[in-house]
Amino acid sequence: MLAMSRLQLLGVALIMSALAALLALVAFSPSAQANHSWNGYHWARTSNPFTLKLGDNVSSTWDSYLGTTSVDWTKSTVLNTTVVPGQKNRSSCRPTSGQVEVCNYKYGANGWLGLAQVWISGKHIVRGTTKLNDTYFNRARYNTRAWRNLVMCQEVGHTLGLDHQDEINDNPNLGSCMDYTNDPNGGTGGASATDPSNEHPNQHDYDQLV
Repeated sequence: MLAMSRLQLLGVALIMSALAALLALVAFSPSAQANHSWNGYHWARTSNPFTLKLGDNVSSTWDSYLGTTSVDWTKSTVLNTTVVPGQKNRSSCRPTSGQVEVCNYKYGANGWLGLAQVWISGKHIVRGTTKLNDTYFNRARYNTRAWRNLVMCQEVGHTLGLDHQDEINDNPNLGSCMDYTNDPNGGTGGASATDPSNEHPNQHDYDQLV
């Protein structure tokens, strides 16, 4: 089974799909979710913390963001991530059993900044991919540290089994990369002059992983 989540431009909508005998397409309403597990999907493991490999298929422009995301999610008490050499197949971003492949490429003006896909056996994630769409990140609006951190962190977060905490774009930030926003760095210029950055996970994300 394949499950997919994509971060669309300006966070307009979340669409997830699951391919089994039939295709199920669900559009989630923009409401806060106290429990933000992504349909209960999770990696099988025999103990905590377990280590998940992130395959590096990204260009030098993205390397530091992948490193930051790996460090961020490793702050969880039940998960360690490590960046390993990828397949260097950015355009196709082919999955590898037992790990997440992270890729960037000019995937086209298709409406999404980032795309996360996981392959599932029951509720267990067995492989995953994260795609970062340089068609948009090469544009001035999205070519910023904040947008790159947000999307990298969020799409990898989906491959860990996390859904969004909130899907409203123009309310104050929750301080989580799993929160939709039009202003990822927070503060002046957004919904609140004092709201936090959405560039990294927050404690609720770590609690959900537990």
